[in-house]
Amino acid sequence: MSRGVWVMPLLLLSALAAAEPISWFPELTPLPHSVEFSISPPAAVDYQLGLGALQKIGGRWRHKHEERVQGELARYTWQINEDYTATEGLAWLQQQLSAAQVLYQCEGRSCGSSAQWANRVFQQRVLYGHDERQQYVVLRLEKEETTYTLVLYAADRANRRHYVHLDVLRHDSD
Repeated sequence: MSRGVWVMPLLLLSALAAAEPISWFPELTPLPHSVEFSISPPAAVDYQLGLGALQKIGGRWRHKHEERVQGELARYTWQINEDYTATEGLAWLQQQLSAAQVLYQCEGRSCGSSAQWANRVFQQRVLYGHDERQQYVVLRLEKEETTYTLVLYAADRANRRHYVHLDVLRHDSD
């Protein structure tokens, strides 16, 4: 069988994976010019929600302000086509979540170290990029009598790869 016969089905599967709906938000879709990199199905967690820059405090990496939230967490990471930026991927998701309340946001160096966000917060090393080309947004949304906290992170890497990460946390109202 020729190589071309295998390439087309793989491209089609990649396009379908990019359009995969997000748990609890089937109407929310990633940027069409992205490919699913990683998905973690919902699991019970005790989540440390960062509501401030990530910095070294007392010898430990912590957020300037934090909130502990218990609930179910689903995680998504997408690689954005190199013709687009991580910022465009993040804006695409934020536009679909315009009804959500913004709890915190930062961009660039004001967020702290990209390496720490990638490795300590999201445990996804591919998110490590330029400190000046990162964005972080925390949103809260009530939907069908359930509270959702959505954490978005975008990073552009030096190798021209761009990633958007989404944590969706379903929990009881505070």
